Amino acid sequence: MENTSCLPCKSESNCFGALSDSELEMIDKSKVVVTFKKGETIAKQGSFASGLIYIKEGMVKLYKEGPDNNNLILNIFGSDELVGISSIYGDNVFNYSIVAIEKSEIYLIELAVLKELIQTNAKFATAVLQRSNRNTLRAYNQMYSLTHKQLNGRMASALIFLANEVYQSNRFKLTLSRKDLADFTGMSTMGAIRVLNTFKTDKIISDEKGYIEILDYNAIKVIAKVG
Repeated sequence: MENTSCLPCKSESNCFGALSDSELEMIDKSKVVVTFKKGETIAKQGSFASGLIYIKEGMVKLYKEGPDNNNLILNIFGSDELVGISSIYGDNVFNYSIVAIEKSEIYLIELAVLKELIQTNAKFATAVLQRSNRNTLRAYNQMYSLTHKQLNGRMASALIFLANEVYQSNRFKLTLSRKDLADFTGMSTMGAIRVLNTFKTDKIISDEKGYIEILDYNAIKVIAKVG
């Protein structure tokens, strides 16, 4: 663990862009910087939530734990994301687990300081609310996909989400494992592999040397829509 200046985080792309330098100093004094290796647990389902998680760099998965390692990934977050917003005014308990998908630098920010800034800085409060609403909408879309779409539709929706929201490119190195991808689409690992192979055979995607590329974006959009 280490303490580093939070000032480089000030960006219009995140909530911290709404804070003054003095307010950022408050964040600075209340945060701890931790680097997690791939596969390490950042927060455990049922544990006490003492702070908000900001992903300075890296990628994490948020999931509900099930019996016999049958987990359901609810969301995936990349760099410059806030995780755990629902805990600010909730029961202060993580209702999900958070695990690093790849090496990640995380800021753990004290909840009391965040609450104070939310109460005194309307622009910051609005930015946090907008992030929370976006994360909720992501979860709603995920639940709809899992409950209303067939396997091909779920995988197509997942690949579009990863390309647009996480990796921000139609060609990306898939740092999720095949098991992660299966947990994110609500299917078995073998089922996920079969669907990917079908997309590859149909030349909708390429899957080579760990990189996935969406070759036919129109086709994958249609599959995601009709499910």
